[in-house]
Amino acid sequence: MSQKENNLINQMKDIDGITIIDTKGTILFTVKFNPRFHSEIGEQDEIVGENLFSAFPMLDQKTSTLINVMRTGSPIFKERQEIIDFKGRKIATTNVSLPIKAHGKVIGAIELSKDISERDQELDHVIELNPEMFKNSKQLIQNIQPELAKYTLKDIMTNNEKMEKLKRSAEKIAQGISSVFIYGETGTGKELFAQALHNASERAGKPFITQNCAAIPETLIESILFGTKKGSFTGAEDNPGLFELAEGGTVFLDEMNSMPVHLQSKLLRVLQDGYIRRLGDKKIRKVDVRVIAASNKHPKDCVKDGSLRLDIYYRLCAMLLHIPPLRERKDDIKLLLEYFITKYNGLLGKNVRNVSKEVYAFLVEYNWPGNVRELEHLVEFAINQMDDWEDTLEMQHLEERLKHLIEHDEEEEEVQIEPMKAATARVEKKLITKAIQKTRGNVSQAAKLLDIPRQTLQNKLKSYGIVPKM
Repeated sequence: MSQKENNLINQMKDIDGITIIDTKGTILFTVKFNPRFHSEIGEQDEIVGENLFSAFPMLDQKTSTLINVMRTGSPIFKERQEIIDFKGRKIATTNVSLPIKAHGKVIGAIELSKDISERDQELDHVIELNPEMFKNSKQLIQNIQPELAKYTLKDIMTNNEKMEKLKRSAEKIAQGISSVFIYGETGTGKELFAQALHNASERAGKPFITQNCAAIPETLIESILFGTKKGSFTGAEDNPGLFELAEGGTVFLDEMNSMPVHLQSKLLRVLQDGYIRRLGDKKIRKVDVRVIAASNKHPKDCVKDGSLRLDIYYRLCAMLLHIPPLRERKDDIKLLLEYFITKYNGLLGKNVRNVSKEVYAFLVEYNWPGNVRELEHLVEFAINQMDDWEDTLEMQHLEERLKHLIEHDEEEEEVQIEPMKAATARVEKKLITKAIQKTRGNVSQAAKLLDIPRQTLQNKLKSYGIVPKM
């Protein structure tokens, strides 16, 4: 043990608290000798049997010393750690965290804590909801509105028949009152469609509020969606939730399958009757809100894996929209490419007017696991690499990203580190080989498919040693 660790142990002769958890993170035992830790009678018993992250919502797998010692099997001596308990109080502690082992196997962890908060300073109160964020005023709605719901169905550019059919369907759905479920891979534009649905409906001009259900802790999501009543927990005030703030408009719940299942029953009441109940309140409130939900998985698959209640599925999925991935609508690539080039020309002060045939052939051949979002990021990166005087996007501008694209290609094996010119040549050879195979050895048709002169293709076939087979 180091001198620093010895000093820390000496400082902790007067222990203020002990906590023990099992390998699942369940709190098995806790005792607090210092009233500043738990000042209310019986409060210690409230968290026994609870999950560590429910009792201390500001901790996670990375920051919890108890979890880390179980993972590593080694003690952790921490001179300072700030925790916020489920009552919203912030406490500064010095901790010694130790794994508990039986027969050589880690079965839990124990933490000894000493309060090092300032003795003459009252504990800070951290309210789960930021009252400024949830202030029930027109000003808040005005602050939210300009940033959201700015897209319409006309903004969804496409040359693809599937997408055109989807837009026509969305236009009809927008005129109704039913909830909508949108699903599609990451980066396909689910929120874009949600905004377009809102703006094509009679609710256009009313609030459009979006919430990613995976972006907030489980302990806070109920408060954020449904609001709080003053006194429901330490520091709680009367605050409206997102459903009240969206009155007359639309709530978009992204990654709906990340919402805790027990809260989905509360959402069901909103969908069925239009009523919400604030956290800690006995009063129910009527709201007029349309719900649009989204997931990167088919909702039936979410039901199968238990992340979506069956009754919620039936309520949400009467109107179902599936956004196809970019690899299934590659006839949109040219249109999207032109749009993103124009966008980043303006943002970056560049003057790109052309795209080399090699670049375009690569974009059409690539599998696009990140979909439209990945295409936009690639264009942004490439234009950033170009000098002000350049007006043609070339493969050299993509070289730094090329290996990353290959790594995400589902048909590629793990990429080995190699010179960028070699990687570029390998991708080009792959494109040419596939084009020759697709055209059954017809060089002229392959050249048209790759959008390069026939003679250029002949030279590359010879260079790469590719022999067309008729």
